[in-house]
Amino acid sequence: MESKRLYFGGDRKVSVLEGPVGEPGPGEVLLEIGAAGVCGSDLHYLFRVPSEERGKPRLGVTINPDVAPGHEPAGVVSAVGPGVTDLAVGQRVVVHHISGCGHCDWCTRDLPMHCAGKKTYGFDIHGAFAEHMVAKVKDCIVVPEGLSLTEAAYCACGAGTAFNALVKLGVAGTDHVAVSGLGPVGLAAVLFAKKFGARVVAIDPAAERRALAEQAGADLTLDPLNDDVVARVREWSGGDGASVAIDCSGNAAARGTLLDAAALLGRVAFVGEGGTVSAQVSEQIIHKQLTIVGSWVFGISELAHMMRFVAERGIDLSSLITHVYSIDEGQRAFDVADAGTSGKVVVTMGRA
Repeated sequence: MESKRLYFGGDRKVSVLEGPVGEPGPGEVLLEIGAAGVCGSDLHYLFRVPSEERGKPRLGVTINPDVAPGHEPAGVVSAVGPGVTDLAVGQRVVVHHISGCGHCDWCTRDLPMHCAGKKTYGFDIHGAFAEHMVAKVKDCIVVPEGLSLTEAAYCACGAGTAFNALVKLGVAGTDHVAVSGLGPVGLAAVLFAKKFGARVVAIDPAAERRALAEQAGADLTLDPLNDDVVARVREWSGGDGASVAIDCSGNAAARGTLLDAAALLGRVAFVGEGGTVSAQVSEQIIHKQLTIVGSWVFGISELAHMMRFVAERGIDLSSLITHVYSIDEGQRAFDVADAGTSGKVVVTMGRA
């Protein structure tokens, strides 16, 4: 039996290959993939890479460019390996994309992203831009009722990353939250911050993405190329500035602006990968007594908690999924995501 998968040859080129379906071993299951989300990391580490730089380190990460890509997997169990009793054929699951060793200190603390022996689906081991995928049972979470596979795929990295950053910052109904960079992560941050009860200002140069933020409930949207973001945020917040600021853009200017827009004792998270930041440490950070954190993905228990939160409250993540393509339209899917004006882009295999 043959299975289709996407292949990144470099220079923004995507093709479709076919190969044999993998067999699940002990502690593994075979999934029929229903949906796989396109993530900014796929753009940074795979799609935009010049052909001559495939497999070389980027942003501190080395990717095996020849494994099946895709690290936001959601699908249906089609076969189980020897000894597997925790999952059964027919169950819908999402796969936590970072597979740690399971026994080191970081793994036992549910921080597998820091495990020295971790493997990442779609980067080191075969991932989700394929009709079939083998996954370890320990990395799988059953998708709650009421959550579609396209939404579950979004949760697997992009939306989950936003949720985790908000939880780290302790966002509550008394907060004024500024979100910079309204890609899929930033849009999810807007939606979740509103569900936590906060007021939200959303910042992005793309009018299409500001419109999506408004649909997600943003109280104010700003164009950093034409608006005085710091002045507008202070006015909007009653003069104090943003009690919480989250950068999902990876842009140096945006990060500096958020430091200026943050209120005294504000909490700031850097989520967007890459780029730099320059700061006047005394004026922007020390004298304002800011708390600044880096927020990188999440643990498997956090992903399960986040999906329950979405399902139990009937949160419509599908409203932020603006483009859905078949695996045969992989080139189109990545071209749209690369343009920087869409919401979440998802690749489906006809089972979502």
